[in-house]
Formats: sequence, structure tokens, C-alpha cells
Amino acid sequence: MCTLLYHKELNVTSSIEGLEEILVIIKEIENIFKLDFEKKLSLQTVIVESVENAIIHGNRNIRELKVRFCITITVNEIIIEVEDQGEGYLLDMVSSPINELNIRKESGRGIFFIKCFSKSFYLLGKGNIIKINIDR
Repeated sequence: MCTLLYHKELNVTSSIEGLEEILVIIKEIENIFKLDFEKKLSLQTVIVESVENAIIHGNRNIRELKVRFCITITVNEIIIEVEDQGEGYLLDMVSSPINELNIRKESGRGIFFIKCFSKSFYLLGKGNIIKINIDR
């Protein structure tokens, strides 16, 4: 097992305020680990996209529903887990934004960016938990 350097887990409301709580954690991590620009961009993108997806699509903007956010940093990787209280989804159902038929659609872009900036990405549970690994 890799040496644990940082771990934080919290439950936030499905709201902009909930997302703002998580943005504070991102800033804290950037300061502690002195991340370079590319790593900051990767981290911010996957976290914001996954949390926004949980709030908007998973919990359907119902403020009373919670989003669980967990981040673990080891010597080798950053592991992010985001869980909503929604019904879940299948990755096969998310249209690719780079497909010619979908180029003008807004849906699917968040998942596309998460895949681009992560080493691995998969769904757990009933499709309402997203787990993302980023090389450190």
C-alpha cells in the first residue's frame, strides 16, 4: 500500500454552496502539495465536473440530497470518489461530445473531460458513485 499523504471526506448539499465547500479543499491541496499548472487543471476539472454532475444529474438539484466527496492522496496518485443519492447511470448511455452527431450537444462533455484528465475512471454501486484516479 502506498503511503497516505492526505485524506478528506465530506458530505455537502446539492447546491452551489456545496460545490464551494469542495473548491476550498482543492485550494488547500494546491497549497499543501505545490501542484504545477497541469496537475491543478486536471484536479480542478475532474472534481468540479464530477461534483456538478452529482448535483445536477444525480440529485437533480434537490438541495436536501447530499453529495459525498472523498479525496485521498498518496505518494503515487490522487483518488477521488463522488457519490450522489440519485438513481445512477450507465456510461454507455452518455453520448460522446466528439461524435459528429453530438458535437452541438452540451451533454457528455463533463464525462469526456474527466476521462481525458484521469488515469482511470469508473462507476461503482448502482452507477451513482464515480471513482477517479489521477497520477500524482
